[in-house]
Amino acid sequence: MVRMDTYFNLESVVNILGENTKKLSGKTILWTGTGGYLGQWVIRVIKYLNSNVLDVPCKLLAVDMNYPGKDYIEYFSSSNIEFVKHDLTKRLHHPKEKIDYVVHMAGIASPYHYKRRPLDTIDVTLEGIRSALDIAKDNKAKFLFTSSSEVYQTPDVIPTPETYIGAIPSNTERSCYDVSKLMGENLVYIYSNNYGVDGCSVRIFNSFGPGISEYDARILPRIASSVISNIPIKVYRKKELPTRTYCAAANTVAGVFLALLNGRPSEVYNIGADNPEISVVDLIELINSTCGVKVNFELIEPPSVYIHEPLRRCPDISKAKSDLGYKIGLSLNDGLQDYISWASKNYSGIQQDIS
Repeated sequence: MVRMDTYFNLESVVNILGENTKKLSGKTILWTGTGGYLGQWVIRVIKYLNSNVLDVPCKLLAVDMNYPGKDYIEYFSSSNIEFVKHDLTKRLHHPKEKIDYVVHMAGIASPYHYKRRPLDTIDVTLEGIRSALDIAKDNKAKFLFTSSSEVYQTPDVIPTPETYIGAIPSNTERSCYDVSKLMGENLVYIYSNNYGVDGCSVRIFNSFGPGISEYDARILPRIASSVISNIPIKVYRKKELPTRTYCAAANTVAGVFLALLNGRPSEVYNIGADNPEISVVDLIELINSTCGVKVNFELIEPPSVYIHEPLRRCPDISKAKSDLGYKIGLSLNDGLQDYISWASKNYSGIQQDIS
């Protein structure tokens, strides 16, 4: 596991955070969704800070519906990290100790998976955030909710600022995720304005990196599996669309921490990369040239869950830069190299049916 941490570019996260890390010294953080992809980064960042940066270690209560493996627990628990097993579709009880920061990051983010578990998707977001907000309110703790760029649907304004009002349909297979994220943002606004919670939200844009499950079924895990299996990947629609910007996980996680530490009450911040905006075909060609691999593909019509997929996605991150001190520290090329190298040692080359 120590060797696997090599691909988690923690130094880049800490460099982006800079002096802001001091705000975590001696604090206790309750963080949901730590078993997921970005949650694995959070745990590693806290371990790194406690071992190398903070004068007084912070404590992390890492909440997820599953306990990690024994070796994983032993490796991280020595760094003042406590694992808490809890199904966040159900009420989370208040911890005994004083909490300084609360983050609700738990969620089902892959269209393949939330199509199959729509009620769980809604409950994890909304039951989880009510519990987390109540804990923050009672502890006078700072609060952060991780929302999604999906709330914009297909925007008319690119790059898209936080002031853009999206038009999310309520009756598609994607609505369980999109609408619940928007409702979560509203709950943060209500608790901030009516109950005095110092809370804000971040809208995360297309993050990737080590830690993503091979069974996630989104585009980059499928590309990485294709590298291993040498089986062509199926790419949806024509070459030009949809387009996205892709943000290395180190930048995403740093942005999440900065919003937690510096975000203003009831505000929303875009966290992602603002360039380049590229198609999946362009992304594959970039991986082939940057990572020295060969990914073959074929263009097909999308399965039903992708019919309502947003066509463009590119954030305006000027607000995060000015309010939070956010910046892109790890380039797309370097992030792709880290991820493909990690995946080559952790993936088996499965070809998942994503219809």
